[in-house]
Amino acid sequence: MKPWLFLFLWCMFTLSLEAASKHILLLHSYNKGIRWSDHLSQGVEDVLAPFKEYQLTTEYMDTKKNEDPEYLILLYNLFVAKLKYQQFDAVIAADDFAVKFVLNNKDKLFPNVPIFFCGIEKSMPGVDVERIKQEKIPLVFESKEVAINMQFLKHVMPHLKNVYIISDKTKDSMSINSIFQEEAQKLEAQGIHTTINLEGDLEKITDDLAHLPPHSAVMLGTLLRDNHGNYIPYYKVSDVINTSLAPVFAASDVLLSEGIIGGYLLRGYTNGVAVAKLTLAYLDGQKIDTSKPLVVPSEWIFDYRMLQKYNIDGSMLPKEATIINPPKSFFEEHRQLVEYAFIFFPFILISLILAIINIYQRQRMEKKLAAQSYLEQVLLNNIRSSIFWIDIKGYIKGCNDSFCTMVGLSLDQIVGRSICDVFTILCHMPTKEQLFELQEIEFMRQERTYRLRSQIFLDEDGKNGGIVAVITDVTEKKQLEINTQFIIQQSKLAEIGEMLSAIVHQWKVPLVELSAVAHKMHHYDQKGKLTSNDIQKFYGVIMSQTIYMGETIDGFRDFIRPSNEPKAFDIDQGIKDVLALLSYSMKYDSIEVKYTNHLTKSNILWGYPNEFKQVIVNIINNAKDAILEEKVKALVTKGHIHIDLYEFDESVGVFIRDNGIGISQEILLNLFQPFFTTKTKGDGFGLYMAKLIIESKMNGKITLKPLTQGVQVCIELPREKEKSYENLIA
Repeated sequence: MKPWLFLFLWCMFTLSLEAASKHILLLHSYNKGIRWSDHLSQGVEDVLAPFKEYQLTTEYMDTKKNEDPEYLILLYNLFVAKLKYQQFDAVIAADDFAVKFVLNNKDKLFPNVPIFFCGIEKSMPGVDVERIKQEKIPLVFESKEVAINMQFLKHVMPHLKNVYIISDKTKDSMSINSIFQEEAQKLEAQGIHTTINLEGDLEKITDDLAHLPPHSAVMLGTLLRDNHGNYIPYYKVSDVINTSLAPVFAASDVLLSEGIIGGYLLRGYTNGVAVAKLTLAYLDGQKIDTSKPLVVPSEWIFDYRMLQKYNIDGSMLPKEATIINPPKSFFEEHRQLVEYAFIFFPFILISLILAIINIYQRQRMEKKLAAQSYLEQVLLNNIRSSIFWIDIKGYIKGCNDSFCTMVGLSLDQIVGRSICDVFTILCHMPTKEQLFELQEIEFMRQERTYRLRSQIFLDEDGKNGGIVAVITDVTEKKQLEINTQFIIQQSKLAEIGEMLSAIVHQWKVPLVELSAVAHKMHHYDQKGKLTSNDIQKFYGVIMSQTIYMGETIDGFRDFIRPSNEPKAFDIDQGIKDVLALLSYSMKYDSIEVKYTNHLTKSNILWGYPNEFKQVIVNIINNAKDAILEEKVKALVTKGHIHIDLYEFDESVGVFIRDNGIGISQEILLNLFQPFFTTKTKGDGFGLYMAKLIIESKMNGKITLKPLTQGVQVCIELPREKEKSYENLIA
């Protein structure tokens, strides 16, 4: 690459970076070295530090050392010339002189540049605040809380008798000197003698501080110029107050760590942070409320060394107070000695520490492992199921007492042997393959039924360490399932009488039809009129009626056949099948059955379809009996049974309501109990079995709700989330 081309590209890159940066001017009224200005600058710099795109330029007007009007005119002209051709994205002016300078020259020096003011005393601003508000310039007030600090003296020193107040007659002091005088009068009224020295005579102040009577306190205001008008450096003020026999309090932090004990302090750093945050917020596009200047609060800060020097009770300080210069720790006080120790004895010390740690951890781990092992063994031995674990080669690594009892061997005789030698029943194919494939195994042993479940465990390297197997005796559970199914089937048989009656009603019409066809065929045959077409017609009628009767029998056969395993079934079709079987029976008793399917999604559920039909039959028959009983009382002339199928968030609901005799609240509480019945010839098993089928076998819910006339039965069966069940039955 040619040199001129490289120079051109470098210049373009530099200009692009320059264009991307934002320049902020911080204009101080005073000079660098003034604690207030330095602290304020530090606050601004700390806020801007994380944002590399902001560049800060700091200028000083040095008005603290020179307030001569001729100097100020020359200074203004100097800064006008110095800043005339510099471009800034924001300008921050700190304290009175800088604020006035920027306010009077902003249109000439900083046209269309956002301006921010800080360091203005709230009680005596010294600048035109109303003009600042009108021109919508963000303003940050400072407030030296002289009154709070003067009142605090009495609190922190309960035996206070004398207060010595130090300040000068500079312009910066005018705002607080009047407050000093007001607070001094309040202390005098409380019997506390006060002395105010506003002359700035360091010799007189030094002599007074050296001869203060007991139970005295010193309040330091602003001490910038002496009685001859000369500027007083901070170190001289620090030297003077360090000679005091009494604690020196202040309203600002400029001499913190230099001899003052502390107080409710105004901080230049906090002012800098506040105005910098305002500037960033504005440059970031946020709206700033300029109608209300921001007031930076003071902070309770105290120097621990001064508290100790003057025996100030720390419990008397505010709870939120910050304590600086706390006592050093042993390591901080003896850092050099500790460093030497590490230099000369590193290996011995480290080895000793490591050895102690290793011994301690080993002993602790051994105890922990022993306790854990004992606990695990106790837990395992208190489990009724038999448990054993084997490695990937089939050798037993451990077991519980129940397994030992099952195989008739002790733990020592079992551990380390092959599972095939100890429990041969598990090593017959395909049982062995199922064991290592983590399949559930069910087997018979000594006329009892067992179920085995296995799971992989990991070794210390996180790899497959083998299999943990749990063997549970499920003999009683299996028998209970058989008994439950038997009871359900027995309950179903109780409905067969009603079903047979329904079939009789349903067969009457087709039998009459078949009889009529037979007579007609015989008549045609005797008259010689029986043609081939007539035979085909008669054949069609006979077959249709025969098929109808066969379907009726098939439906009845499906009803009485038990569902041994859960499977997918169509709930809508199941209800229709039941209604088809009971339709003639309902018509015979003048009962109108109305069924409505409100489902918008699939009708398919998972469960026991024939048992579900049994529940529906039982409920419809109960409704029929209630309606017939109500008819006997002549309270209704025609029975109604309404069946509605709804969908909810996680379930499907079947609602069956009738206009029968109904039930009382006392009966409702016992209605699902076995052997409880309100019928003369009832056995009390119908609703009990309905609840058993719906809730135990199909994980659903069945409830009864008395109506004004009749009863509503609500059946809820689980499915995917759709609507709310509770809201619909409310």
